[in-house]
Amino acid sequence: MNRARISVLCVILLALPWASRAHDAALHTLHDALHPQFTPPAPGTYALPPIDTVSDHLLLDSEGKPVRLFALTGGKIAVISFMYTACSDIGGCPLAAAVLQRVDRSLSQRPELAAHVTLLSISFDPERDTPARLAEVRATLSPQTAWHFLTGRTPADIQPVLADFHQPVAKLWTEDGQWSGVFRHVLKVFLLDRHQQVRNIYSTGFFNPQLVLHDIETLLLEEQRADHTP
Repeated sequence: MNRARISVLCVILLALPWASRAHDAALHTLHDALHPQFTPPAPGTYALPPIDTVSDHLLLDSEGKPVRLFALTGGKIAVISFMYTACSDIGGCPLAAAVLQRVDRSLSQRPELAAHVTLLSISFDPERDTPARLAEVRATLSPQTAWHFLTGRTPADIQPVLADFHQPVAKLWTEDGQWSGVFRHVLKVFLLDRHQQVRNIYSTGFFNPQLVLHDIETLLLEEQRADHTP
């Protein structure tokens, strides 16, 4: 991706209440993610052993409708990101949005692959990330494939999901006991197979579109080989 196209991504991110860092720093971080220093191995030349298995959970979609996690992931490979839209760390939630948008665009050019994949962005800040807010974000990022934006009715509704995925999140408090509006969290994006098994966990430095797409293709090739095994 050239500098102009990266700038377009930055404009999208900076249009949100994310990414309040300098524009050049945003460009540098996004460039590193979209142009990694390593080349992922070819799909199917490596294995992704199951890491964990997750449970079903009730959430809200960007239209305010209750939806079960497995209703969106069942029968598909899923890429799941936990985020909040007020995040100002360009290497966190905004980075995840940029990478997922690139995955979304790549999948849109390969409908035979997109048919097997769903992308989920789940907010752990339901107090601010209401369905209406997530609908605005979704409209800004303009998904071209199955990319869902989810939240909960209350923070208590999100806690079981975070615990299930082993995603630690904590509010940062000021010295006078007021919430700063910031969450302490580590970027973790999860790859699930069709059986709700976690097959990879991406974080800063190892989360880029090419790797995610190769991992998706690797899981599909694994399924094909299993189907042809006597």
